[in-house]
Formats: sequence, C-alpha cells, structure tokens
Amino acid sequence: MAEKMIELEVKVTMEEMKKIGEFCRQEGVNFSEWMRKLALKEIENKEKEKRDSKS
Repeated sequence: MAEKMIELEVKVTMEEMKKIGEFCRQEGVNFSEWMRKLALKEIENKEKEKRDSKS
C-alpha cells in the first residue's frame, strides 16, 4: 500500500529560493524529493552519531 504524502511549509528568503531554484534546474532535481532525501539522511547521520557516542 502506498504511503500518504503530506505537504510541509518551508520558510526561505527570496534570495535563498532563487539559489535553490537555480540549483534544482541545473541538476534536474525535484525540490520536494531532494529536501525529503536530505532530511532523512540528516536524521540517519544524527542517529549514527548517537549510537557511536554510546560505544
């Protein structure tokens, strides 16, 4: 069964959005998918740091 997706709001300045938009166009990436992957990777890294610090 497919997971239900929800919408999130991200606050950025116009200058930041221009920079992000330009990057996405140049790299041919979907902004939403890119941000989701970045967030999940960051969570994974933080969890790994916590596990490693307990060792």
